[in-house]
Amino acid sequence: MIGWAFETFVATTLLMLFVLAVRGPVRRAFGPNMAYALWLLPVARLLLPPLPGDWRLSRLIAPFTRQAEDAQGIVVGVMNPDRLPAEATANAVMAQVDVAGHQANLAFVPPTAVADGANPVVLILGLWVIGALLFLGYHLIAHRRYTANLLRRARIDRTVAQGRVRVIETDAAHGPLAFGVFRKYVAFPRDFSERYDEQERDLALAHELGHHIRGDLIANWVALIVLALHWFNPVAWKAFRAFRADQEMACDALVLAGRATSLRHAYGRAIVKSAHGGAVSAACHLHTINEVKGRLRMLSKTGKSSPARIATGLVGVGALGLAALGLTASGTQAAEGIKE
Repeated sequence: MIGWAFETFVATTLLMLFVLAVRGPVRRAFGPNMAYALWLLPVARLLLPPLPGDWRLSRLIAPFTRQAEDAQGIVVGVMNPDRLPAEATANAVMAQVDVAGHQANLAFVPPTAVADGANPVVLILGLWVIGALLFLGYHLIAHRRYTANLLRRARIDRTVAQGRVRVIETDAAHGPLAFGVFRKYVAFPRDFSERYDEQERDLALAHELGHHIRGDLIANWVALIVLALHWFNPVAWKAFRAFRADQEMACDALVLAGRATSLRHAYGRAIVKSAHGGAVSAACHLHTINEVKGRLRMLSKTGKSSPARIATGLVGVGALGLAALGLTASGTQAAEGIKE
């Protein structure tokens, strides 16, 4: 179990780095939807069972996992050596340290001298699980409080999309956003009609409805679960921000597909008017200020995705994904070797 967890952590991190490296070229060559689809790779690797054979990643990681699982304890520093059992004192290394001008005795006790010494791997796994649960709990509570505040302060309420999505205007919204997986909502600020002209309002609504149509709210929660498992990993935090940026660009492409090129200017105005500093991770905002430049840069490109381009992109991204998953897969032989 420890070997599989460590191997999966390394593999998903490598896949995040891979997607971060290729997302830009893939977006330029095949469009933003293909770049967004690349983020399925880390999730697929989390769900991938061990494959038959002795895979390269398993062979590389096995020595480290064996060493971790064979560890029996940790070196313990004791400030009161006189209270140690005799057998522990016999194996301890004594030292004196200066603490605030006073000499203090310190004993370093090796793992073999500590009765029932705690396995460091168990301690690390416990810390990892606690951190992941706290992370998810924080985001669940923050999201619930934020959406409850949006609904509590709503003044205008109507439904769209054959009654499947409720549209509200509320003082608590800084810009257009979509939220809700089972009960779907689109929220606008109270001054939405004053700040946005008719074209901008229609495009902003189409953008937020696009998030619901594509299932982006579900994708956000899946991404948060992956981030919770990697809460201490800076690569995962960078990957999460890039994932959200690719999500918004893919939704932009959906909104503008089939619409006149002249509407891009109105759409860009709506993005600029909606830019703000904060965002709730599970909701889809029209956008935070950090990615505005990238969004506007994409709008300046008027190239359309032809069927041939889409087909080539699907084949290319599929081949890249299979190769990346294959290189980071766990082997059953290596897994059995780790268990032994």
